Amino acid sequence: MHNYFSHILLLLKRLLIIIVLFQAGRLFFYFVNHDFFSHLTSSEIFRAFFFGTRFDITAIIYFNILFIILHLLPGNFKNARIYQNILKFIFIFVNAVLVLANLADSEYYQFTDKRTTADFFSIAGLGDDFISLLPDYIIDYWYILFLCLLLMVAAWFVYPEKTPSVQIKKTSPGLFILQFVLMLLFTALFITIARGVRLKPVRIITAAEYTATENIPLVLNTPFTVLTTIQKADLNVQRYYSDNELDSIYSPLHNFSYPQTRNFNVVIIILESFSKDYIGYYNNNNGYTPFLDSLIRHSLSFDYSFANGKRSIDGIPAILAGIPSLMDNAYITSQFCIDNIDGIASLLGSKGYHTSFFHGGTDGTMGFDYFTRIAGIEHYYGKSSYPYPEDFDGSWGIYDEPFLQYFAEQINNFPQPFFSCVFTLSSHHPYPIPGKLQDKFKGGNIKILKSIQYADFSLKRLFQTISKTAWFRNTLFVITADHTSQSIRPYYNKKTGEYSVPVLFYKPDDPKISGVSRTIIQHADIMPSILDYLNYSGKFICFGNSVFNPNADHFSINYNNNIYQLIDDGYVLLHDGEKSTGLFRLKTDSFLLHNLLSRKNDKAAVLEKKLKGIIQSYSSRLINNKMAADGK
Repeated sequence: MHNYFSHILLLLKRLLIIIVLFQAGRLFFYFVNHDFFSHLTSSEIFRAFFFGTRFDITAIIYFNILFIILHLLPGNFKNARIYQNILKFIFIFVNAVLVLANLADSEYYQFTDKRTTADFFSIAGLGDDFISLLPDYIIDYWYILFLCLLLMVAAWFVYPEKTPSVQIKKTSPGLFILQFVLMLLFTALFITIARGVRLKPVRIITAAEYTATENIPLVLNTPFTVLTTIQKADLNVQRYYSDNELDSIYSPLHNFSYPQTRNFNVVIIILESFSKDYIGYYNNNNGYTPFLDSLIRHSLSFDYSFANGKRSIDGIPAILAGIPSLMDNAYITSQFCIDNIDGIASLLGSKGYHTSFFHGGTDGTMGFDYFTRIAGIEHYYGKSSYPYPEDFDGSWGIYDEPFLQYFAEQINNFPQPFFSCVFTLSSHHPYPIPGKLQDKFKGGNIKILKSIQYADFSLKRLFQTISKTAWFRNTLFVITADHTSQSIRPYYNKKTGEYSVPVLFYKPDDPKISGVSRTIIQHADIMPSILDYLNYSGKFICFGNSVFNPNADHFSINYNNNIYQLIDDGYVLLHDGEKSTGLFRLKTDSFLLHNLLSRKNDKAAVLEKKLKGIIQSYSSRLINNKMAADGK
């Protein structure tokens, strides 16, 4: 029995090495994303690392379960050198993958503001972009692979070895049975430790017990977040209220009634990764978008404008169909992607509009071609439609400037009225810029800024071209970004700032569409705002409201790291789906440092009631395929 327990002790020593590797990954995560956690005190950092071990152990046990069982098997054959070499190989291979995931996610977090979950693989499987861009990621982030290699080499050398026995004795039948029982008991013990002893197993949201909401990513690790979201149901119906109560609390059903429609053309321009952080107009003229700054001065813009998600695949449904991202999986890759929906293109198409979508990436990128068809867009123009292959950027798609000129050329031939959406891409990693323009833009202290300047230049060239057309003055333009990206200023690392994108409405010769509004606007508001401006008549489902209706309910909602965020009536409410975790003033506490939850119970209760109504309506409508008004 002494020999059997020596293998268990050896296992514990080896697992301790993996715990150290995970903490090293957490330390790297903290330093790479220090700006996100600069508000933490030393004691808070210690708590994050200490309690983070809880989640590390869960991931380590589940991913190393074969390695663990191979140590617990009854019999003395485990002393053989070849057996121990197999164990070492399994140890290095499995945990190199886990360490690499943690290190790589340290950089990816700057773009998503959350630990990667299992839906990453669904998104990566859409189109060929992930494979084609992988070499660029490896080149740009070569130090990730180097650090992973360094850590695993260190693990190899400190890995506790088992002194091989000269003679391997056979185990008696009685001792074998006893060791077999011990194997079952120890396996059950390890699984219990990994799962936890509560009714519900340890989950992502469990991290909220140990730290403030904004610090949850530091407590977690990437293998854990991927593991706990594999085969997870996209949504469960949240039953906060009865069906009769729900519609009185919140309903996404809209019914516009106007005597006559205004048949203006509509053009939505979605700028890849254009955080407000990069735009001089919002930052005391300290920015990288001179043309956009000038256009904002002739548009209706908003002090409080927010994306509904952190990824392009989240932004498109919100902008084109008023569907925010309120679940772990992206709507486009979820089981609900074939639901009937009221997209703005289908609604305008029923009124005789020509509808189109332009994106210079490979057809199939992030499922855009599929979703736009579901949303009612008749004509899709992607990389395969573009006639000049020499304008390919080598990895991602067609450079912005020539593709926007192609967009202008095509749209000039469309019958009016038309609805068209164009989505840029050059400000997406690896941030390509044509060689002839490399020296035109100075960039800044993060790599994306040079491509932001190029995209702004491309936008200027587009407006120079289309301003000469006959249809230009009869067109409502909406300009926004799909999501934010890496930040320059501290505010844009925080819970509200990380969703702050521009939203502008520009209509030549309409003086009413100008100025700066303090109304809260989100991506889901774009669709009803356009329809309201056009005097559209009809019913539709949308989780937003028109900014042109002063009596409408104006708010913004987000979901990330299992936390809902509602921005409404001058406050920011954070909620974990069961209870509120924070209440902050929007205007005077933009960094969300002063939690008012205990002092503003009445206000929190009002906002929580509304938030629960939105969540329940969202989940029940998706699950029951009632996202179109004809299904009520």
